Amino acid sequence: MIHIKNVSFRYASCKEYALRTINLHIRKGEFVVLLGSSGCGKTTITRLINGLVPEFFEGELEGIVTVDGLNTAELDIQDLSDTVGSVFQDPRSQFFATDTTAEIAFSCENAGLPRDELCQRIEKAAKDLQITKLLDRSLFELSSGEKQAVAIASVYAFSPKILVLDEPSANLDSAATKHLQAILDTLKKSGYTIVISEHRIHYLQNLADRALYIENGTIARELSGEEFSRMTNGEANKIGLRSLDLTSLTTQNRSDSPKDSLLCLDGISFDYKKGNGLLKDISFSVGKGEIVGIVGHNGVGKSTFLELLCGLKKETAGKILLNGTYIKPKTRVKNTYLVMQDSDYQLFTESVEKELYLGNRKDSALLEKGSRILKRMGLSEFMERHPASLSGGQKQRLCIAVSYMKNAGIICFDEPTSGLDYPNMKSVTALLREMAADGKTILLISHDYEFLLSACTHICHLEKGTVADYFAVSEGTTSKLYGILH
Repeated sequence: MIHIKNVSFRYASCKEYALRTINLHIRKGEFVVLLGSSGCGKTTITRLINGLVPEFFEGELEGIVTVDGLNTAELDIQDLSDTVGSVFQDPRSQFFATDTTAEIAFSCENAGLPRDELCQRIEKAAKDLQITKLLDRSLFELSSGEKQAVAIASVYAFSPKILVLDEPSANLDSAATKHLQAILDTLKKSGYTIVISEHRIHYLQNLADRALYIENGTIARELSGEEFSRMTNGEANKIGLRSLDLTSLTTQNRSDSPKDSLLCLDGISFDYKKGNGLLKDISFSVGKGEIVGIVGHNGVGKSTFLELLCGLKKETAGKILLNGTYIKPKTRVKNTYLVMQDSDYQLFTESVEKELYLGNRKDSALLEKGSRILKRMGLSEFMERHPASLSGGQKQRLCIAVSYMKNAGIICFDEPTSGLDYPNMKSVTALLREMAADGKTILLISHDYEFLLSACTHICHLEKGTVADYFAVSEGTTSKLYGILH
């Protein structure tokens, strides 16, 4: 079904090859998982299959890629789309409509299918993927998981033979990930050939027929589905992969010694003027040097909460106090720094180096600090690269590095590990702990159980717009956290 023969590829903006002499045969109906560290070449392989390389992402391509018997070099990308459907990490990047039904219909409508058949395909996609309740909804009102399901349904309705997915679970909570798992199971049983690139791999254990470990642009190791499913957390972590068995994860014991309150939220509420009261009467205190994980299902208001805290939105009720003094939104903007979920929204310059020092006056101490953080984040070799040319995980690490350079006493992160492999997740954890030890107070949103256990001192559970629970992270509370997330 898919043949990649002696393929090497180098992006136009890069000196090094992203892929080196790749040889790969994927059979019809096979479910293949691409594993490996951020920037290893996984996404580039998916782009070979769907034709984005080299037609959209230009560069130097050697070797032959054939899909369903067709040489991709001899096809326009729109011709290949009849055979290959793609689902990206951020589904918003592939939406064309404003409502769900129109989005699911788009590919079929664009191909000129008769209206009766078009309606039948929409109905079948929604029913088979169990998303009937999402029809006729605004795309702007959906959670991340719902958007991902609609993106898959749009591809499914068009009935390609091959599906390519690039980190589809990156921004999903546990419930949405389980639904994604069910959708993939349905697609596999329907005979689709599926290629998926992922870092969070625990939900793929019983789906994969093969797993390919990519390292430095080459296929370094191949695992059968059974070998992949049997892999222990230790074995996975050793080669830089995320854990497969979440239930066996533990945390270090931490003393919950009380600290002087730095940040106090007193009855905070927020409403988008629709009367739905997204956030209601949120009250808790955070001490200096604490790392608080904000958890809860997609759509519960976690991102809005951080935007309120950082002064990007104004609360409709309640007060936020810093060291016992009320601070207005404009003041909060100066005292906080937010690393957003989508790194593309806060990368502005033409090089990694300029991005790191943007807004700071350079001196020898700052240059030394910048050099140190780039090395820790694995970005030293990309100093002159344009941020837009980096992989998703590399962009994310750059935004985290920029936050390290800021003088803000309170730093907030929205899903800081969504595109990170195991070594970089551990590196980010170590960095956050160092920042906390230096007196920074950190609040972060995450669905990543492994990361939360590793990094956080406390957990704030938001449910139905308010604080359902607030507790210290310890061996005695791991089961509570697991229950919240799963």
